[in-house]
Amino acid sequence: MKINKSEMGALTVFMVRAFYIGITFNNLIQVAKQDSYVSMIIGFIVGFIPLIIIYYIFNYEPDLSLPKKNIKLFGNILGTIINIITIWFTFFIILVLFSNLVTFINVQYLNRTPTLVISIVFMIAIIYVLIHDIKTICRTAMILFFFTVILYLLSLIGLFREINVDNFKPFLESSYINLFKGTYSFITYNVLPLYLLLIIPKNDIDNKNFFKFITIGYIIASISLFLVLITTIGIFGIKLCNLYEYPEFQVLKYVSLIGTSARIDGILIIQWIFDLLIFIIIGLYFILETTKTMFKVNKHINSYILGILLIILNEFITSYLMMNDLSITTLPHIISISVSSLLVIMFITVKIKRYRN
Repeated sequence: MKINKSEMGALTVFMVRAFYIGITFNNLIQVAKQDSYVSMIIGFIVGFIPLIIIYYIFNYEPDLSLPKKNIKLFGNILGTIINIITIWFTFFIILVLFSNLVTFINVQYLNRTPTLVISIVFMIAIIYVLIHDIKTICRTAMILFFFTVILYLLSLIGLFREINVDNFKPFLESSYINLFKGTYSFITYNVLPLYLLLIIPKNDIDNKNFFKFITIGYIIASISLFLVLITTIGIFGIKLCNLYEYPEFQVLKYVSLIGTSARIDGILIIQWIFDLLIFIIIGLYFILETTKTMFKVNKHINSYILGILLIILNEFITSYLMMNDLSITTLPHIISISVSSLLVIMFITVKIKRYRN
């Protein structure tokens, strides 16, 4: 049974939004400050370039997934090396996101609960979905998409009338370098991770125009993130935003306190949890399919191994990540260099092969 085009669009929405809260947003307000919206608009426009490259790679050998395309393009030895490197940086990305999720839940809601217990609960849900086929994962994403749209609309009620335009002044005060850094953050965290979709062969998707829905998903996700940015800065101002670890979450508490709505702060966190869970599931599926292609390992056993490994590593690195803020200093370079290099090399190689043929 093939994957529906709308399910691909839903997957895209979750994957674009996953890094935003606590990572992209914090980067934007630290470097571009009240002009963060400018960086995000530029990043959204420039983000179509990697999207086009991903589409081009999708069309090459449509029966094959990304790891098989690498072997076909670069040969068994070099292709296997590239796949192994891809597995490692994908796993690191997932580890940081999983750590971010567990830490947030622990700090904001379950501060008396050991992080190990929180990790195990989330991992049980992740593995349960993961051991099914990609169609089930996509169907789950589609159901959650409609649910999160409702939650998102509810969370916006009462927010816009609290926005103070003065919080965006002075306009365009940030330097071109800082605006570029903000743009770089958005593209790195919210666009480049879409390479994970290449694990799904094009011929497994039930429509030739499926990429139109991926593009629509990218636009919907970007607009929703832009609105979060505008409302948070517009209500809090840049100075107050920098005082909070999760200002986009705190602004909903603020609205609750002044009586606009009741407990709508919980709406955003539910939506964000879904974003992270879908991204982690797709990332782990990417690793499972890649290792299965290279080493012919059992998918179910490998799922449990990856889950246990994530839980163990999370217990050891959570404090280190928080102390050194690797999500800001190291992770963006790992993603941008690794993913950009992979996509560009594949794009050029496919171009050369087609030219010779």
